[in-house]
Amino acid sequence: MFFVKSLNHDSLYVRKVAISAVAGIMKQIKRPHKKVPVSPSELCGVKELSDKVAGDRADNQWLQYNSSSLPRTQKDWDQTVFVEKTHWGYHSWPRKLMMYAPMKEQPKQNLSRDEMTEREQIIFDHFSDPVFINQFIEFLSLEDRKGKDKFSPRRFCFVQDTHESKQRCVAEIISGLIRGCKHWSYTKVENLWEVLCPLLRIALTNITIETYADWGTCIATACESRDPRKLYWLFELLMESPVNGEGGSFVDACRLYVLQGGLAQQEWRVPELLHRLLQYLEPKLTQVYKNVRERIGSVLTYIFMIDVNLPHTQPTTSPRISDFIERILLQLKPLNEGDEEIQNHVMEENDVGVQDERTQAIKLLKTVLKWLIASAGRSFSTAVPEQLRLLPLLFKIAPVENDDSYDELKRDAKTCLSLMSQGLLYPDQIPMVLSALQEIAGSSSWHARYTVLTYLQIMVFYNLFTFMTDQKAVNDVRSLVIQLLEDEQLEVREMAATTLSGFLQCNFLSMDAPMQAHFEALCKTSLPKKRKRELGSIVDTIPSADLVRRHAGVLGLSACILSSPYDVPTWMPQLLMDLSAHLNDTQPIEMTVKKTLSNFRRTHHDNWQQHKQQFTDDQLLVLTDLLVSPCYYA
Repeated sequence: MFFVKSLNHDSLYVRKVAISAVAGIMKQIKRPHKKVPVSPSELCGVKELSDKVAGDRADNQWLQYNSSSLPRTQKDWDQTVFVEKTHWGYHSWPRKLMMYAPMKEQPKQNLSRDEMTEREQIIFDHFSDPVFINQFIEFLSLEDRKGKDKFSPRRFCFVQDTHESKQRCVAEIISGLIRGCKHWSYTKVENLWEVLCPLLRIALTNITIETYADWGTCIATACESRDPRKLYWLFELLMESPVNGEGGSFVDACRLYVLQGGLAQQEWRVPELLHRLLQYLEPKLTQVYKNVRERIGSVLTYIFMIDVNLPHTQPTTSPRISDFIERILLQLKPLNEGDEEIQNHVMEENDVGVQDERTQAIKLLKTVLKWLIASAGRSFSTAVPEQLRLLPLLFKIAPVENDDSYDELKRDAKTCLSLMSQGLLYPDQIPMVLSALQEIAGSSSWHARYTVLTYLQIMVFYNLFTFMTDQKAVNDVRSLVIQLLEDEQLEVREMAATTLSGFLQCNFLSMDAPMQAHFEALCKTSLPKKRKRELGSIVDTIPSADLVRRHAGVLGLSACILSSPYDVPTWMPQLLMDLSAHLNDTQPIEMTVKKTLSNFRRTHHDNWQQHKQQFTDDQLLVLTDLLVSPCYYA
């Protein structure tokens, strides 16, 4: 009695302790419910249960949400075997599946006061007292610390009151009611939802920026470890036009957030709801509001969460990324056609009139990017084949420079490429990725060719050991980098040199005789002598192809030298001599040589007494002359 009375104590600290104590007491006096062994094979009609593959199978299909076979009568409710644990049946079944016995075999409900124990009578008397309950609710709805109160799953009230603490209180009570009706009869549960559904509709209409997280937690807590067939009233309510524009874009985003919280808890057991939600959202992917796009992107992550590419896993009956990407690419076709730069010219405003296909495609792409970014850190596996189909478009959009002034589309494309390049690759996926990068490397856009190299760097470093077990993949990467080392665009050549240097430094590639001979041969590409130009002439007399090849050779030698910043391998002295011969070449070769010598001097200065032992006297003389000569500092 002391703890129950203390629920309405003046002291906040005492009230908190009393709530915990009463919760513990009620757990102790809870009547144990009878469980009986259940045979999954008898329920599903499959004689041999599969224990070798995970995922959606014939023997676990009966666990999934099916609107055509929901328990809508007391008889159906009693005959349905509810499995609360979400993970049961996905990988395997428990050795002995124990489920709750039918209602008639369970402890009696609706006990009269005389049938209760003394402890139960104390709790019953206090919670039947309107004065006590009103005071209790008032205390629960008080705010402890402004902006710092969090949802408490222990704690019902003022649904129409938009005040943060009032909303949190009612969210906690509704969540507790939904979880507390676990063993109720169908009639009582149905009556409960007749009361809760109108309340939830009002609450979701009055949702605010301070309370949307509490309502998301409320629904997620209510659905955790609960059979979705028991909560079909809730799911059908949440699926009622979440993006309808009533209340503005913020309320739309909040409704999606709350729905996401409930569906995420059910994982693989609600494929029908996921298909319905995807079908509902697809026409709305061209949303103009950023907050709604971001929320749809997050929801899509959970819609496709179970579409995993893992060993010994059955293909899911939930929505599949490959089918979705197929439909999306058709709508993105206007952006893939032509070399016109894709600009973000869609303003954050209501749609007025009919927009052209290109504008619609840009809006769609924004939402798809939000989905790809959100899924990068949440998905169980990377959808590599599907993502590869979007790579050419992303390479076309992503900017080369890091500039905060870029619009949302370009920033998201760059972020998306960065996250995709960090994804885990299986050995059989590496050839697909390299083939896609090789194709993009032939693009007419030098931005795309440049971004191929930055993507390649991250992808190789994040999957280094997987790559190194496949010599063909290593050779393909080497060929791609050396190919781009001879690119007509200076920025691409320099990035290829940086990439090559990094791969050599981490021993992904090795500096061998064929590589050295190739770069030395490129360096020997002859350039015609400079001739006097006619006055006003802007035509360069040096063929650009020859200059590019010669510069590629110098960049290759430079990359090899800079790949060993802390030692002097046996091949380095000769490469430095080869490089020094080009100090007086035309630009940009001269600048590349100067930068390389400057970096070599900086990185080897501290241990030069040891490093110079690797050079002959003649080589040291040339090198010393280079590093201190006036032309070096010019």
